[in-house]
Amino acid sequence: MKRIKLMPVFIIALTLGAVMFGTSCEKENLTIANDTTTLNDRGGKNGMNNSGDKMKQDICSCIVSNFPVEELSDIELNSLSHMLEEEKLARDVYLTLYDKWSERVFANISKAEQRHMDAILCLYDKYNIEDLVSENEIGVFKDEGLQSLYTALIDQGKESLSAALTVGATIEDLDIFDLIDLSQQADNKDLLAVFSELTKGSRNHMRAFISRLNLEKTAYIPQFITHELFDSIINSDRERGGSICGNSNNGKNRGNRTGNCNGNGGNGDHGNGGKGNGGNGNG
Repeated sequence: MKRIKLMPVFIIALTLGAVMFGTSCEKENLTIANDTTTLNDRGGKNGMNNSGDKMKQDICSCIVSNFPVEELSDIELNSLSHMLEEEKLARDVYLTLYDKWSERVFANISKAEQRHMDAILCLYDKYNIEDLVSENEIGVFKDEGLQSLYTALIDQGKESLSAALTVGATIEDLDIFDLIDLSQQADNKDLLAVFSELTKGSRNHMRAFISRLNLEKTAYIPQFITHELFDSIINSDRERGGSICGNSNNGKNRGNRTGNCNGNGGNGDHGNGGKGNGGNGNG
């Protein structure tokens, strides 16, 4: 089985170390919006269809109705900003690589990444935070580190299909690592519930990419999460979504029920009801 090295690990570590240092140690100048524009009024360049809008409404309603309004710390504000743009990076990379390779796993998971962005934007609406990220064009990022990372990932992903699938696994590897790390620095129940659901989705996406890499006879070595966590993810069953308000275990539930799927099935739903087919990689 061949192994594709995405890029030197120290380069990724330096790039993302700078990103995470800013998230954890510096207060970003996030602007609190003065208007009352809701998530569903935003539309714009990357808008969803009616089904997606209904799902956003359901998630936002769930977050408002089931969780108290709690003061956000500087770290929590910066965490929301960072993860919104990191989920956008994932979506944009997958859309671009789908255009290059017409590989269905990228199309499926890009839709799930949009839903992840929508869930974070529900928190933006709840706390009246101005969104300076989600309406930017594909491949455009406010954070310079993520901008550089996007360029590097696209360059790597265009080399071959195996390299593109490795890029996908690397992004999910990073997402899981960051979501766990940021969750450990937060205590707002609604933020933790959203991050927990996003972590679950990223584990499902990781399984989908690893399953496809297996078909390409290409091995992936985790670069951010531990080998133990990686093994527990790919060797366990796919998880169902819909637990933000679907159960009472909100917060720091980051279990490792995971499994393999090849990313070639139909679309599934994230958020309410947890619908989905085992082979789609959506979450």
